[in-house]
Amino acid sequence: MDRPSSGRAKQMVLVSPLLFVLVSTGMAAWFDVGQGNHTEGCPPNIIFILADDVSADELATYGGSIAMPNLQKLADDGVLFRNAWSTPVCAPSRAMMMTGKYPHHTGYYENPVFPEVPFWEDPRHLPVLKMMKETGYATSMIGKKHPGDGPDAGVLGAEDWLIAWYWSGHNGPRQNHWSPDRNNMYGVSWYWHPGLVRNGKGVPTTPDDFGPDLELKHLLEFTAAERDKPFIAYWATNLPHKAHEEMAGSPEGRWYFTDVPELDKEGRPTGGKVPGTLESNMQYLDHLLGRLREGLAEQGRARDTIIFFSSDNGIADVRGCNEVMDKNSYDRDNGIRVPLIVGSGPVQPRGSSDVLVDFTDFWPTFAQLAGYRGPMKTDGHSFAPYLLGEPFNPRENIQMAMNNARWVRDRDWLLDGRGRFYDTRGAANRDEYRDVSESEDPEVIAARQRFETYLQEIPLPDENDPATRRAWKCFRLMPQGKPVDVFRPAYLN
Repeated sequence: MDRPSSGRAKQMVLVSPLLFVLVSTGMAAWFDVGQGNHTEGCPPNIIFILADDVSADELATYGGSIAMPNLQKLADDGVLFRNAWSTPVCAPSRAMMMTGKYPHHTGYYENPVFPEVPFWEDPRHLPVLKMMKETGYATSMIGKKHPGDGPDAGVLGAEDWLIAWYWSGHNGPRQNHWSPDRNNMYGVSWYWHPGLVRNGKGVPTTPDDFGPDLELKHLLEFTAAERDKPFIAYWATNLPHKAHEEMAGSPEGRWYFTDVPELDKEGRPTGGKVPGTLESNMQYLDHLLGRLREGLAEQGRARDTIIFFSSDNGIADVRGCNEVMDKNSYDRDNGIRVPLIVGSGPVQPRGSSDVLVDFTDFWPTFAQLAGYRGPMKTDGHSFAPYLLGEPFNPRENIQMAMNNARWVRDRDWLLDGRGRFYDTRGAANRDEYRDVSESEDPEVIAARQRFETYLQEIPLPDENDPATRRAWKCFRLMPQGKPVDVFRPAYLN
């Protein structure tokens, strides 16, 4: 049923008649899978949870050490995607998700490299929440608004929003201590005594208020509202991104994982705090996921609401003498392989899946689930049929780009941002990838030559493009702005 896709850089365009066929001939089937949807014939509600800075390899659901029982239950109910790709850094990942397009179509290559006209003002792009709103969905955005200036998430298509941002009545601490300007998302604490703006009005908070708790409260109020149409909520939580504070004698200050509320055995706050670590942050986020699912069940919305859980990029952390630098990494898929678990509602349990997904795929997936009938100009490939147990043609490969680096992966091979080539067959994790960059094995050479054809469809950034020329010039002057040395085997020359 789903249209075959190579997963390459060529932009896929689906026009209304074809999409109507997709929806009318197959997507209605999920109303007959015994899930008890509240209104037969209506598309599902969608909640997309985006964690901030955590790699798939950290979580027990992917073989890591951090146990998240509620996330595991979501995986048991649905699908755990083993190979889902974002970008190695925040803003480009979010731009990909919101537009369904790769950096060479949006200009978002780095946090400091973005076009002078943002994607929500560029008529070539249709932000995902605007698309869902056009389709008849109620839309909400909660948490971190990035990229973008100002807390107004309405420009992205959100009818309802609660955004971490400074407002004139806020008297709490701030995340950014090296800039006098507080009028941004770094001008407030994201966690204790948070700065929050709800639908244009500041939200008074106290030092005992924890930002993620208030975000969940707002989300459940949004899902509980009586309405005659489905909803989509995009919850961009800041957890487990590190907090920041000034530190005597250090111009950079101190980055640290925030303390989180302590809970008793029944999951109720004790009034105490648990010291901040990556583990405590993720376990508290898991607690919030459990409360969300309980709340949806109490509202009678659990069986018609699909929950997506992912992260924008890998983690940057220091543990003892070991430095984990997944974020901004060009090596293997360290910074771009993120968790992606989808479950609840009409999603069919499939367990652990090797289906390839990247962040351009959310846009067409949400569109197909919603029954969107407008033109779909996207680089992504909808995996909605796969979630719902329908016939499905998977992508041939996934890709990513940052700086002058490009990544490509298919089911068996991986080309990383430094040009190193890996055999991933049978690998349980990235430490088991076999570096075959300089191998003369004919099978390896044939695979690497095939990947060269993929690269031809992923253009390198045009640093003289008027839309991004100034941003590239400034980026090249930064310590992290040097071009990457990319290995190229002799047989390709």
